[in-house]
Amino acid sequence: MRKTNRKMIIGGILAATMILGGTGYAYWTDTLKVTATATTGDLDMTFADMGLYAQYRDEGPSGTWSIVDGVSGAGNRGWASSEFFRRANINYNTIAIDGSVDRYYRDAQKYNNVKFDAKYANPSGIKKTVGPYIKGTTQGSDEIQLDIQNMYPGYAQTFRTDVLNVGTLAAKLSNVTFDISADNDTAENMIGIAVYSWQEDSPKVAAGSDVFKLVKSLNLDPRQYFTVGGVDFVRLSALKNIDQNVIKNAITNGEVLTSPATSNRLDFFVGVAMDPDAEGVYTTGSVDNMKENDDSLSQDKNAKVTINFLWDQFNAGKEVNATNILQRQNADKNAAPATTAAPTTAAPTTAAPTTAATKGAAVKGA
Repeated sequence: MRKTNRKMIIGGILAATMILGGTGYAYWTDTLKVTATATTGDLDMTFADMGLYAQYRDEGPSGTWSIVDGVSGAGNRGWASSEFFRRANINYNTIAIDGSVDRYYRDAQKYNNVKFDAKYANPSGIKKTVGPYIKGTTQGSDEIQLDIQNMYPGYAQTFRTDVLNVGTLAAKLSNVTFDISADNDTAENMIGIAVYSWQEDSPKVAAGSDVFKLVKSLNLDPRQYFTVGGVDFVRLSALKNIDQNVIKNAITNGEVLTSPATSNRLDFFVGVAMDPDAEGVYTTGSVDNMKENDDSLSQDKNAKVTINFLWDQFNAGKEVNATNILQRQNADKNAAPATTAAPTTAAPTTAAPTTAATKGAAVKGA
């Protein structure tokens, strides 16, 4: 019995030794994880505080005009003051102080039947507070629609608006383009526009620093613009074939920073006018200097211009002349592609996009 038990004990030890040290091994393991979560921001510019010129003293001091009509003002001085429609900051969602538009119509109705309006396309409350403009309360839009009916030679009118950055990253004005249409060539030649922009509340440049000056930027032949009330207006016909590189290079101080760190924004001023044409280039001119032109070519005609302000994210085109340790894992540009790796046909549902959006992205490490 003792021999038998001894053999059984030895056999059990040998079996256990084979399990632990023979054909099957057991390992301890551990796992470390890095999870990266990415959310994308947005590039979002909007118009706000649109109105008839001028709504603030710094942009329309006493002695400047809002409308040139040959009628308005004491003694029929011929223009409505820039103070006529001023509401200041009473209500950013109205284009003029209450009652002023109707008062203008009453003053001018014996001399003209001009009607005008400025409104947003699809307005909504802005999604971010910028300076005095309050999220959800101040109305904004990506498009402004200006309308002037029954214009006549020598009539001119100016409008104004702020441009706000309600996105998550700074933006820069990169170009301005124009879409032109009209009933005929005469209308294109007689209707003109003026565009000017400056900086407001920027920590980088002085208030009022120029951003864009339309007429000055184009270096035009004098026949391509006309003057009303001391302001040069580019004929629509001259805008049809402009060099966009000239416009692009003329833009300065075009960055608009983000809130709430700043209340930076731009002010834009747009004027629309009809050439007085006293010389009778397109019309019969005047009785004292009558020309044999056909006035029907400039009467009861339609003209339309759309001004497109084009924005890039602030760092577009900036080259990075540095690198870091991660360059060690860069691809070997001269190596042949691996033949064993299967191509990826679908992005994992949990991964952040790897292509860079024009609106930028923020990356958080968890």
